[in-house]
Amino acid sequence: MYYIIASHGRYAEGCKSSCEMITGAAPSFIPVTFTEDMTKESVEKEYEKILSEKGADECKAIIADLPGGTPYNAAMRIVAENKNIQLVAGLCQQLLVLLNSGEDLADAIAQTGEIFGNASVKKDKKQEKAAPTEPVEKNGIVNFRLDERLIHGQVATYWTRTLQADRIIIADDDVLKDEIGMSALKAAVPSGVHLSILTVENAAKRLNAGLYSGQRVFLIVNKTKTIRRLLDNGLKVKEVNIGNMGEKEGRKQIKKSVYCTSEEIADIENIEKTGVGVYAQMVPNDEKRTFRSYLN
Repeated sequence: MYYIIASHGRYAEGCKSSCEMITGAAPSFIPVTFTEDMTKESVEKEYEKILSEKGADECKAIIADLPGGTPYNAAMRIVAENKNIQLVAGLCQQLLVLLNSGEDLADAIAQTGEIFGNASVKKDKKQEKAAPTEPVEKNGIVNFRLDERLIHGQVATYWTRTLQADRIIIADDDVLKDEIGMSALKAAVPSGVHLSILTVENAAKRLNAGLYSGQRVFLIVNKTKTIRRLLDNGLKVKEVNIGNMGEKEGRKQIKKSVYCTSEEIADIENIEKTGVGVYAQMVPNDEKRTFRSYLN
């Protein structure tokens, strides 16, 4: 029996190492490290490789660091195909210590919740969110982002909060045909934020009609051609953010977390020709630079 433990960066490796300092060797934990240049598909391949080598029937669970993060979302298809494997969010050292000490998974999760779940934290009333000051497009859009992973930890916990978005719109024809992908997106949406998953044509139609006027819409797509299709369908925006495009065959690196084929670069250049600004910014506190500045 073994567990796959997965995280953004080397957190999973660190949890295992710290656990071993307390409980001794922990061969039943197999870490998977997710880096910024990886795609959800490449994480799935890492899981599949482990399952192939060690036996899918022997895997008890995939334990990811964050609900809705890429390591978690990539596991949803794996657990759907392997009913014996559970999917857990909330990787921490305490959980591993309990498991390596012989506790059952359900009991270990319950005990971890007892240790960390009842802490009382007083809210500072002075730390109320400031009202948004930036103007909102008439169609409600506060940010238009290309991110191949769509809704994941970075988008759900950082961008959405920073933008104070109250609706996320995913515009993509293929996602609507993927039940597991739809489930992953719904699970990743932050509490209190509405989600609309629409075809490209319908997204443009509804936004152009002003159905989301008065809301704060975070529009996300995962292909450069989708941006072009939305603009061709009359969508009005001032700029678009190329946030994340993973490393794949035929792509070259443009900047950290962005790789493009020549066709994708051509798409972006055509978007610029329409008068829409194109910039590249992975997270809100990164420098906001034009996409073209990375090509020169």
